[in-house]
Amino acid sequence: MSVELRNVTKRFGEVAAVYNVNLRVESGEFFVLLGPSGSGKSTLLRIIAGLEEPDEGEVIIGGRVVNDVDPSERDIAFVFQNYALYPHMTVYDNIAFPLRMRKVPKDQIHARVLEVASMLGLTNHLSKYPYQLSGGEQQRVALARAIVRKPRVFLLDEPLSNLDAKLRVKLRFELRKLLHDELKTTTIYVTHDQVEAMTMADRVGVINRGQLVQVGTPDELFEKPSNTFVAGFIGTPPMNFLPARVAEKTLRLGNLAIRSEELEGLAEGEVILGIRPQHLEVGEEGLPVRVVGVERLGTGSILHGVFEGFEVTAYSEKREHAQPELNAEVRLKPVGPLYLFDSRSEELLRVVRSYRVE
Repeated sequence: MSVELRNVTKRFGEVAAVYNVNLRVESGEFFVLLGPSGSGKSTLLRIIAGLEEPDEGEVIIGGRVVNDVDPSERDIAFVFQNYALYPHMTVYDNIAFPLRMRKVPKDQIHARVLEVASMLGLTNHLSKYPYQLSGGEQQRVALARAIVRKPRVFLLDEPLSNLDAKLRVKLRFELRKLLHDELKTTTIYVTHDQVEAMTMADRVGVINRGQLVQVGTPDELFEKPSNTFVAGFIGTPPMNFLPARVAEKTLRLGNLAIRSEELEGLAEGEVILGIRPQHLEVGEEGLPVRVVGVERLGTGSILHGVFEGFEVTAYSEKREHAQPELNAEVRLKPVGPLYLFDSRSEELLRVVRSYRVE
């Protein structure tokens, strides 16, 4: 079942929590809304659910405008960050509750609860109460309660954020497998965690200050971010941004010159150079960087340095800069794509892939 938003705006007083959002999520798609805290992603999810009314625009589910349709009649299931389980009910009763509210026959309720409990590994917990469960088990119950209804659309608002890191990794794989690969139900998933977005989504919508700034596959967002916000939000460690100047097919950073035929036609002047930490290598040429710290990660290391007052980060899986001295100078050579952004609008101008460093 498709979900579409047309020119949706929601204001709280003079603040536009969501502004002029246009989006279409296809039937069966696993779509992730990604953005920092306060960006408007949860408000957008609540508008789709009918828990908030848009001030402008239309919400369309399955080709039907549902602005005036009660949330209970939209045939969606909402999974909250805090699980929202009934503490006085057993796991069985929590899962069965939405079916009982719809007056489904008892034998069908029993069969469906057992089916979903088996699907989520909850069969041995059906007689327990929520306080007797771990955080991961409580999250499974919340999911089971949503799945048991067989809704047309799943809406999930940061459902894994309260779990520890190891359990999040396990459950995000299981969630994707269950909702997308097995149930094939349209899913809209809200998170501030770009790793969750990149590993789970068919497509990602990046939202900032209430506006949808870019929509694409995880690879598209990583390889060709539309602006500095997306570029800095997608990828770990975050992309480096440095002031540079373009002139005569040459990009200049201080005394460093980077020459490329791919700069032809680009207007001369100031730009913002973006380069990912994975694409900077310690070598005999490149940016002269003063080392201010190193993080050791077991599989690699992150070098933190300063170039002309700007912070620069380099990541290596080879650990070749595992123990540089503090305040020592090293050279970081670009070895991957260079992203050039407009210095005023911060929109992407060009991605340069072939160049030489002088």
